[in-house]
Amino acid sequence: MSINLSIDDFVRCQDREVIRTMIGQLLTAAMLLVLGSAAALANPDVWIKAGMIYRFENGKVTGITYEWQFDEFFSSRTIASFDADQDGELGPAEVDLLRAGAFDPLADFGYFVHVWEGGTKREDPEIEEFTARADDGRLVYRFTFALDPPIDPAAGDVVASLHDESIYVDFEFREEGFLLVQGAMDPGCKFRIARGKGAQSGHRQPVTLNCGG
Repeated sequence: MSINLSIDDFVRCQDREVIRTMIGQLLTAAMLLVLGSAAALANPDVWIKAGMIYRFENGKVTGITYEWQFDEFFSSRTIASFDADQDGELGPAEVDLLRAGAFDPLADFGYFVHVWEGGTKREDPEIEEFTARADDGRLVYRFTFALDPPIDPAAGDVVASLHDESIYVDFEFREEGFLLVQGAMDPGCKFRIARGKGAQSGHRQPVTLNCGG
């Protein structure tokens, strides 16, 4: 038997208190930053395994696609909160509501994505192609950090990092296939991963793309 729900129907049938609680957890990072309390030095509460795809067109980087796989505890609670028909999957209407409640609020933190070109940080990120799915019980986000105008890596290093200043969310790369390229990249370009320094101080795994600039 299939069940078709509009987003409005979904909202009405959900336990709104559960959703508000979960969203509050996602936004705890904001409170810690505002308060500047010692709690900002606490251990992470959400763990994410990440992968990234550099997207090239005409030799320039047009965007970086990220994939986040959340830890088991956060995944189970979030999927249960947004999976209206409890089929273990996230349909289009469920994904729309999840995005509005548990992804879009991260805009206040730049979605934890930090990108520099030639030492200058890109601000006001534009997010494209957001999707979410349940993968063997784990919640997975996939989205693209669009770069408009595109970045010419020959003009200077491109540095990209996933980092939460509050340390509420911990990011680390997954073990396999975490750094990929889509499109034609100049064969002289190289990637380097090292603990951050300077503007990236405290960043765990910033990725530097150098094309000889």
